[in-house]
Amino acid sequence: MGIDLGSFFMKVALVQRNSPLEIVTNLHSKRKTEQMVLFDQGSRFYGADASSLLGRKPQLTPSGMSVCLGRDENHPNVKVLESLHHPITPTFNETRKGLCFEVAKASYTPEELVAMVLNHAKEISGDFGEMPPPRDCVLTVPSFATQHERSALLDSAELANLNVLSLIEENTAAGLQYGMDRIDEEPINVMFYNMGATSTQVSIMTYLSYERKDSKYSKAKTVGGFEVKGKGWDSTLGGDIFSAVLVDYMVEEFNTALNKARGTTDKDVRSNLRAMTKLRIQANKVKQVLSANSDIPVYIDALFDDMPLSTHISRAKFEELSHDLLKRAVVPIQKALDSANMTLADINSIEMIGGGMRVPSLQAEVKKSMGDMTLGMHINSDESMALGAAFHGANVSTSFRVRHVGMADMNPFGIAIELQNLEEAKKKGIFGKIFGGNKGDKAKKAETKDDDEKDGEDEEEWSKNAVIFKPLARMGVTKTIAFSHDRDVHLSIDYSAVENNPYLPEGTDLPIARFNITGINEFANEKKELGKPKVTLKFEMTSGGLVNLIKAEAIIEEMVIVQEEVEVEDEDQDDNETNETVAKDGEETTESDAEKKEEGAAGEEEVDGKKDDADREKIDNDEKGDVKEDTVDASDADDKKADDAGGKAEDKIENDEKKKTKKKKMKKIMVDKEKKKVHKQALMVNTYYVGKTQPYSEATMEESTLKLQALADADAARIELEEAKNKVESYIYRIKNKLIDDEELVAKVTNEEQRTSLSEMATTAEDWMYEDGYDAGLDTFEKKYKELSEPAEVVWYRMSELTDRPAAVAALRQKLTKIEDLMTKWETSMPQITEGERSNVLEKVNDVRKWVDDMEDKQNEVNPWDVPVLISSEVPIQTKDVEKMIGKLSKRPKPKPPKVEKNETNEEIKVEEEENSDDKNSEKTDEPVKDAEKKSEADDTDKTEDVEKNDDDQKTEDVKKEDGETPGEEL
Repeated sequence: MGIDLGSFFMKVALVQRNSPLEIVTNLHSKRKTEQMVLFDQGSRFYGADASSLLGRKPQLTPSGMSVCLGRDENHPNVKVLESLHHPITPTFNETRKGLCFEVAKASYTPEELVAMVLNHAKEISGDFGEMPPPRDCVLTVPSFATQHERSALLDSAELANLNVLSLIEENTAAGLQYGMDRIDEEPINVMFYNMGATSTQVSIMTYLSYERKDSKYSKAKTVGGFEVKGKGWDSTLGGDIFSAVLVDYMVEEFNTALNKARGTTDKDVRSNLRAMTKLRIQANKVKQVLSANSDIPVYIDALFDDMPLSTHISRAKFEELSHDLLKRAVVPIQKALDSANMTLADINSIEMIGGGMRVPSLQAEVKKSMGDMTLGMHINSDESMALGAAFHGANVSTSFRVRHVGMADMNPFGIAIELQNLEEAKKKGIFGKIFGGNKGDKAKKAETKDDDEKDGEDEEEWSKNAVIFKPLARMGVTKTIAFSHDRDVHLSIDYSAVENNPYLPEGTDLPIARFNITGINEFANEKKELGKPKVTLKFEMTSGGLVNLIKAEAIIEEMVIVQEEVEVEDEDQDDNETNETVAKDGEETTESDAEKKEEGAAGEEEVDGKKDDADREKIDNDEKGDVKEDTVDASDADDKKADDAGGKAEDKIENDEKKKTKKKKMKKIMVDKEKKKVHKQALMVNTYYVGKTQPYSEATMEESTLKLQALADADAARIELEEAKNKVESYIYRIKNKLIDDEELVAKVTNEEQRTSLSEMATTAEDWMYEDGYDAGLDTFEKKYKELSEPAEVVWYRMSELTDRPAAVAALRQKLTKIEDLMTKWETSMPQITEGERSNVLEKVNDVRKWVDDMEDKQNEVNPWDVPVLISSEVPIQTKDVEKMIGKLSKRPKPKPPKVEKNETNEEIKVEEEENSDDKNSEKTDEPVKDAEKKSEADDTDKTEDVEKNDDDQKTEDVKKEDGETPGEEL
C-alpha cells in the first residue's frame, strides 16, 4: 500500500500481482477518505460515516490528529488548530510525554488515533483487492517533518500492525509518479507546488537519464531518474486557512444580524461548538463552489439561537479576504530556489498538486510569481502522492519487479553529535546539555574516517563535537567517526543550533536521542599494554529521513611476529662449485648462512612491495592511457636484423654455458615476519530519550496496543450484534412476504391454523424487536431467530417438495427403464455377462420400482400439511446398488479366443486372415500376413496370434458401434 496520510483526507494506492497500480475506493466508493474517527455509544466510525455526523457530534469526532504527531501544545502547527475552529484541541500529557485528545471521558494519543485510521486503510484495501488486509506499506510525510514526527508516525504504524517499508516525502512521491515513464536526454528542472489542507510545500527536482545494468552480466540500459535540488515550505498555510477566512466573515455577518435582531451586543456564535462546526463545513463548500463559480448563496437554518444565516459570497469578496494569504503563498517558491541555488531562469516547468491548486486566485498568483510560466497539471493533484508512494514500495519490496526509476532525496536539517565521558555525563545530569544549548556547531568537528586521528584533551574534560549531516545533505548515506579513547562514552544526537540550521521548523525540540556506549573501558583494560582502543561509531541517514546509530565497536591493532615458510638456495652444496657459479655471475659469497637467509626473506618482501607498486603504476597508466610497451614494430625489426645478429650469437654461447652449469637446489626454511593483528569488540549501546516530546516507550506501546485491541473487540461485537439484528428483522419480513406473495402455494401445504400461527409469530417478533428487544444482546437475537426460522422452514420445505418430489420420481423411473434396455442389448454385445447376472440386475430394478410405487401410495395418503413420507432427496440414492453392480459388469473383459496350433501352415494362416478381413472389411490384417510369409515358421505363428487378437478386438468394437453406445456410456 501507498498511504498518503494528509491532514484531513487520506488516499490509499494498492499494488498487487496481476493488477495495475490503482487507487483504493472505500466502502462508499470514494477515492479519498476523511481522516477522522467518531466515538459514539461505544462504537467507532470512520470516513464518510464520521463526517456525516460531524455537524451533530463535533465533540466526539477528533480530526487532524496527524498534525499533532511528535509535537507539543506550543508548536505553531498545533496552535493553528484553534484558529481553524477545531472542536477538539489537544492537551499535553506529562506522563505520556506528548499530546492527548479528550473524547467522551477517554484519553487518546495522536498515535492511537492515527493507528485507527491506518487500520481502516488496511481494511478497505483488503476489501478492494479481495484479499487479506495487506501489511506492507509506504507512508508519506511533509518535507518539514522532523525526526520526532516521523518516529511518532512509525509508532502509529506499529500500533496498526503495519510493516513500513519506507517513509517518503509528499512532493518526492509526486515527483516519482511524474517521472515514472520519463527518460530525458538532457537534464530538466521541474518545480512542484503543493498546497494541502494545512501547509504549502515547494520542491525543485532535476530529471535526467543514465546508464544502468540490472545485473553484473546484463547490458546497460538507459533509465530515468530524478534528484531533489531544493525545498521550501510554509507549514501553517493551507486550504483550511482560506476556509477559516470565510468562517470568520460569516461569523461577523451572523453576529451582526443576531445582535440587531435581539437588541443585544454580546451574543456571539463562537460560543456554540456545534454552530461553529456547521460554519466550517459550509465554508469548505463555499470555497469549492467559488473555484468554478463567481457567486454562491449561503443559508443555514437555525444556526444559533433560532436564528438562520442568510448571505451571499462572491469570488471577488473571497479574493479580497484572502489577499494576504495569497501573498504568503508564493514565498516558499523563493525559498526553494534559494536552497537549490537556482533562479527562475533555471526552471523548465512547474507542476501544481494538492487541493489548493484549484483556487483560481492562487493559480494566478503563482503564475505571476513564476514570470507567467504555464502551470502544468499533468498528474492527478490529489492521488499522485499515494501512487508514487505505492510505486516506491514496489521498488523497495522484494515481492515485485518494476521498472527502475532513480531517486535521490535530501534532508533539509543539520544534525550534530556530542561525545563525553559517561561518568561526567551522569554527574552533570540528563538535562544538563538540553537547556544549555547545543555546542555542536560552536566547537570544531571531530575527526572522521578521512581525518587524522587526534588524542583527547585532558581526561577529565574530554569531549568531542561534530556535525555529521549538514543541512540539505543527501538521504540514504552513512557517516563514520573514529577516535582513540579508553573510557565509556555518552553520545548525544541533536539538531544543530538554529543559527546554523536555517530550515529547522519553529518549535522543534533540538534533542533527538541519547546513547550510553559501554564496553570501551573493559576492553581497554584487557588490552592495556597495547594502548588506547580506537572507537568507531557509524551513523545512517535513512531514505526516510531518520538518523540512527547502526554500529559501535572498539579496535586495537597489534604488531606480532609470526613464522612463515620460505624457499631459499641450498648453501650446503660443494663450495668450489658454488664459488665457480658465483664467480661467473660476478657475485661474492662473503656473508654467513644466517645473513643470507635473512637477506633472502627481506628480499622477498621487498620484491613483493615493488610488485605491488608496479601493479598500482600499471593501473594508473591504464587509466591515463600512457602505458609504455617494449614490443618492437615489424618495420623496425627488418632494419635491426644485422645489428642483432652478433648479439644473438653471444646470447647463444652464454645460454650454452648456463646449461652446462648445474642447477642450484632449493630448500624451505622458517623465517620471522611482522604482521598486524586487529582486535575488535562490539560495544553495548543503551538508547534513551530526553526533551519535552518523546517517542513511545515499550510500556506505553503495550498499553496502547491493549487499548486498541479492546476497541477492536468491541467493534467486532457490535458488528456481530448488528448482523444478528438484521438477520432477525429480514426473516420477519420474509415470512410476511411469503404469506402474501405465495399465498396459493402456501395454502397447498398448510392449513388455516398453521398460516395464522406463522403470521402471528412474525407480528409478535416485530413488535418485540422495536420495543423490548431494542437493547437485547447477541444470544437473545440468535434465540429469537431460531424461534422464527424452525417452524417457517418446515413450511418452506414442503413448498419446495411440491415440485422437487415429482421431478425426482420421474427421473428415477426413466433411469430404471434405461437399465432394462441396457440388459437387453448386453445379450448380444456382452456375451461374457451370464443370464443369471443380467437377471440379478433386473431383479434389483424391480425392487426399486416397487419401492417407488409403495412410497407414492403412502405419500398420497398423507395430508399436504403433514410431514411428507417421501422426500426428493431419498429418491436418487435408490439406484446406487444397481449402478455399482452394472459398473463392475461393464468392466469385465471378453474371453480370449483359442490359440492357433504352431504346426499350421502359412497357407492356413493366410486363409484365416482373409476370412477375418472379409468379415471386418478391414485393411489392417494384410500387412501382418505379408510379413508372416517372409519370415520363419515360428515367427509366423506368433504373428498369427497377434492377428487373431486384433480381429477379436475389432469385432468387439464393431458390435459396440452397431449398438450405438458402449457399456460405460449406456447409463
